[in-house]
Amino acid sequence: MGLIFKARGNNSFGIFLIRFVIGMIFIVAGTKKAVDVEAFIGYVKSLDILSDNLAFIFGFILPFAEIFFGALFLIGFMTPLTSIVLSIMEIAFIATYSHLIGNGLQYSISPVAYNLLMLACTIHVLFSGAGVVSFDVLLDRKKEKRVIKVVGESPVPPPVTPPPVINETDIKDAEFKEEKNSEL
Repeated sequence: MGLIFKARGNNSFGIFLIRFVIGMIFIVAGTKKAVDVEAFIGYVKSLDILSDNLAFIFGFILPFAEIFFGALFLIGFMTPLTSIVLSIMEIAFIATYSHLIGNGLQYSISPVAYNLLMLACTIHVLFSGAGVVSFDVLLDRKKEKRVIKVVGESPVPPPVTPPPVINETDIKDAEFKEEKNSEL
């Protein structure tokens, strides 16, 4: 019954699967667009959402950004930054499809739902971390080793001893001793 009603567990493998699938989707989509960049630039210009110059820049950069950030997401390198960038891309895709559907173009709701699902996955990875199977874990371990070497053998600092308590009688005794020594 533990497998059916499992509330806790190690989610690293599940996060790896999310990163793998979303990363591969971005890599494949970016590669399809990068193979024929001119056609994709023409498609972006035909949407009439951006000016021609911005559509050219966006149409040229987007395929390579999808490939680059999809690969980073896949291997789990700089995962928080990568998740934010991919989430921004997904929000832009959702806005574009919503604009096209609002203008009467014959799109079904499925591209919006597909991109909402991918947005949910990228946001989930943003808040849950890259998981154990990632390059981020290797970098975190190197940071921990450096901190331990700097502090010393033990990561716990040595205890601090409180200063001694001085009474008024101690001060008077010290003054009396000074006066006695000066008289001699």
